[in-house]
Amino acid sequence: MWLLLGKGFFMGIFLATYTVGAETLFISRMGEGLLGIAFFTGGFLGIVSTIVFVSLQRNINFSSLAITNTFLILAYVTLLRGTYEFYDSPWISFAFFVMMGPITAVTLLTFWGVFGRMFNLRASKRIMGGIDTGQLLATCLAFFSIPGLRRLQLINDTTDLLFISIAGAFGIFIFTLLIVKNYNLDGATKKVSRERPNTSYSDLFKSKYLGLLSMFLIFSASANVFVEYSFYESVNVMYPNETELSNFLSFYDGSIIVISFIIQSFLNDLIIGKFGLKVSLMVMPIVLAGLTIGAIVSGHIFGFEVKNEEYILFFLFTGLARLLTASLKDALENPAFKIFFLPLDIKIRFDIQSRVEGVVNEFAALISGAALIGLGLLSFFKLIHFSYIIIFLAVGVIYVAVKLYDEYKGTLKITLTRQKEALGSKGKKNENSTVNVLQREFDEHNAESIILSMKLFEKLEPIEFRKILVETLKSPHPEVRKYAYAKCRQVNNFEKLAEIKKLASYEQEEQIRNLAIEVIAFLQLAEDYKLNEVSIRKLVRSVDKDDRVFAAQVLAKLDEEKYIPLLVELARDINVNVRTAAIASAGINKWPELWPILIENLHVPIYSNVAKAALTAGGEATLHTVDTAFYKTGQQGSTMFRVVQILGRIGGPEGVERLWKKIDFPDKAIVSEILLSLSYIGYHAKDFQAARIKIQIEAEIGDLAWNIKVLTEIPTENETDQLLVQAMEEENAQNYDDIYMLLALIYDSQAVELVKENINVGTSESVTFAVEMLDIILEDELKPKLFPVFDELKPQDRLSQLNDFYAPETFRGYEDLLLSIVNRDYNHINRWTKAVALYRLSMMDETKVSADLIANLFNPDKLILQTSAWIIYQKDKAEYQRHTRRIRPGVKKDLDRAIVPPTFVETEEDLHMKMLLIEKAVFVKGLDLFKTIPGSVLTDVVDASEEVRMRQGVTFINKGDNGNAPIYIIVKGSVLEQDDNGRQRTLGSRDVIGFNKLVETDQFEYNYTTTSEAIFLTISMEALFDLMSKNIEMVEATLLSVKDSDQIEAEDEVMDEERLLLFSQ
Repeated sequence: MWLLLGKGFFMGIFLATYTVGAETLFISRMGEGLLGIAFFTGGFLGIVSTIVFVSLQRNINFSSLAITNTFLILAYVTLLRGTYEFYDSPWISFAFFVMMGPITAVTLLTFWGVFGRMFNLRASKRIMGGIDTGQLLATCLAFFSIPGLRRLQLINDTTDLLFISIAGAFGIFIFTLLIVKNYNLDGATKKVSRERPNTSYSDLFKSKYLGLLSMFLIFSASANVFVEYSFYESVNVMYPNETELSNFLSFYDGSIIVISFIIQSFLNDLIIGKFGLKVSLMVMPIVLAGLTIGAIVSGHIFGFEVKNEEYILFFLFTGLARLLTASLKDALENPAFKIFFLPLDIKIRFDIQSRVEGVVNEFAALISGAALIGLGLLSFFKLIHFSYIIIFLAVGVIYVAVKLYDEYKGTLKITLTRQKEALGSKGKKNENSTVNVLQREFDEHNAESIILSMKLFEKLEPIEFRKILVETLKSPHPEVRKYAYAKCRQVNNFEKLAEIKKLASYEQEEQIRNLAIEVIAFLQLAEDYKLNEVSIRKLVRSVDKDDRVFAAQVLAKLDEEKYIPLLVELARDINVNVRTAAIASAGINKWPELWPILIENLHVPIYSNVAKAALTAGGEATLHTVDTAFYKTGQQGSTMFRVVQILGRIGGPEGVERLWKKIDFPDKAIVSEILLSLSYIGYHAKDFQAARIKIQIEAEIGDLAWNIKVLTEIPTENETDQLLVQAMEEENAQNYDDIYMLLALIYDSQAVELVKENINVGTSESVTFAVEMLDIILEDELKPKLFPVFDELKPQDRLSQLNDFYAPETFRGYEDLLLSIVNRDYNHINRWTKAVALYRLSMMDETKVSADLIANLFNPDKLILQTSAWIIYQKDKAEYQRHTRRIRPGVKKDLDRAIVPPTFVETEEDLHMKMLLIEKAVFVKGLDLFKTIPGSVLTDVVDASEEVRMRQGVTFINKGDNGNAPIYIIVKGSVLEQDDNGRQRTLGSRDVIGFNKLVETDQFEYNYTTTSEAIFLTISMEALFDLMSKNIEMVEATLLSVKDSDQIEAEDEVMDEERLLLFSQ
């Protein structure tokens, strides 16, 4: 970054001094009559330079092109300045002036080309502001320092400015060499895509849209040339002295930079956001026309050829016209104009853009120069008459802008249709389901990722897993096939025996072929097993759990009702493996008598996933039974959540209808899962249902507005404030996801997907393009509310626009804001954000035992209840005792155990107070393992965790232990990880043990022993898988974390082997 910043600094100095020097020398030494020729020549050279640049960029390494460009520019400026020492000809000034445009264009193209190749999009967005600001400061510094340098007599002649230009060009060259040496600028461009269509310049006018783009730029650039011509002629009259002219031009050109920066920083977003792209293109010509009319009137009345007191008025209008035109063109018109290229096909977009903005722009300068030459030959055509042409060109810009915008809207619709076709089936429904996320891992080209996905499939989708096993037997990876055969035996996948036999016959690896023969023999035994009451009952009543597991598996093929009681018996077995196998068999044979038992297991973490999968496998026949369970009085919340998931997985018209009937359920978690289930199906709402979705969208926008208001008023005094900001930002992220999902339910889901993709890119152009697409998709009633949500606005500006529809809440202070978060309805804010707000309240001295805190002692949410009680205890112990007497004895007992230290403790007694739930949550939130998981999900992880204390020297995991062991998160203390070969390392606070052991067949490779007293948070694998099935973020985080963990372990093993090899030598 510093190399690029240095190059930008020298570039700013070079361009500023070269511009002032070239303008001053040309105007003062060439006089009138050659401006037209100069513009014509500059336009021709500009066309040649841009064509050559574009051509070379395609055919040679960009690093070579960048070095060559900067060297040639340095050589050109040095050569011409040296010529002044021997031959002071005005034609040298002409050479400087006509190359001003081409040199500026090539310098900027090279600089931003280097920038784009040094950094990816994410890094570019982060540092672009700093690079742009550095270049701007250098340019302003150079412009405004020129008069001072003259007064200090450091510059005695305008040609001396060129020495500074040479120094700037030399600095650019040196920094370019350093960048090329330290960065690979050719990696992204060595191979040119063969699929890129060939476009010619004639294509720019064959297409109506491209023709309008070109015509707009021709009119705009031509107007700019005529304005510059009028300005140069008038400034030559106003400042005949070369020194005065140089001082004036330096301040004048510097003012253009400053005004452009002000417009870009404070007016650009306002004009584009509030008035749209069409008005943005029309601002410059309207301002230009108004000032030009003023110049015409003042010129005719007060004169325009001779410098006198009245001439100043004509010069003022002419100077302002060029000042504001240049500023508006750079700060407003150019950014808006770039957006009009976004509807073009990505394969030709950048090629067309470089041709239009480069060659067509220079072509406009060429024909304008030719027009100036022709008009200059007319004796009656005076300076003021050029102003009439400027008005004509300004009106032409306005007219073409209107036509261009109308064509842009039509092209946008065509582009939207084309991009939807390119998506194919993608985006028609929500693809981010658990099954899809895991199946995407099969596209990875390494065996570890596939096996990892299979492990998660086994736990999260156990019945689907049986089908996946057969597919993975076709894998090109021997490790995957070996794992799949072993699992086929473990789950007794005999119903797929025919397919397994066929695939095994193609197996080439001898070791795997032998394993396949063993597996097939075992499966054949189950396939041939004849069900009869005596034999199966013997297995069912066996004391050996393996016999009962086998019985449960073979009962999958039961076809007589008399065997149902036996499967029911096994489905209530105390052994986890037996019960799991029985529930899976119930899903395979689909007997309705077993469904109530499956529903009973939906809320039990260890069986919830297999029970859900079994009921889902029952298809539409299970819908009534499952739906009835949802409305059972006193039903478990987790069961209701699972019922919604099952209805969504089964789908169909009846499934959708039953889901929709629950849309007004008074629990946001349930409603969110209903909407998610509908999005997985690809449901499209109409009429009344669409109106209901729109109400939900408006409610989400209201929540977003409230959150933004809160975020603007949260101070950043300590880490907890930052945690609260993060929690609120997670709320916003969830609201945005909900809005996208809701829009996809009532509008074209693929169009919504394209809008989301463009907004996620995050550039100004892509966001504006996304909003333009929304303008086509949305109905008028939602546009004023949704545009501020998605447009690129500052928080205060976004809030200001949303406040037109959602009245802002006023907070009396930070404490009031925190209490407002705590008291906000659960349907509008999650428990994690509430808990963090309470946690922050506990740190404030001014916090009192208020009615808000007392009311939360009756909150059914244990996290909020415990945190509120803890705050009350910290602030006033007597009040805690007084108010907790009102709650149920069992709840008070739990609170006292967590909050109140024992009053009678023997001195030698070892007292340990466990962490509060909020303390656990804050701790877990800080772990790298869970960094991508929202706090609302982590609170469920904390609920499922247990705190364990161990003394020094306790070995709690031995090498060879299976994957049923819980996850251990070290809160305090140290643990020695050691294997039988002496390899070891010490783990400390925040390290996690066992997260990569997902299934029972996984085994630990190390012994783990505490080397000091240690405190752990433990999470059972069953609870973790239960949470994964409810939250896709947990699945994604697990995939990422296990891969990282395995990679680290592999690297450690390599390092240990290298270290042992080194010692042996």
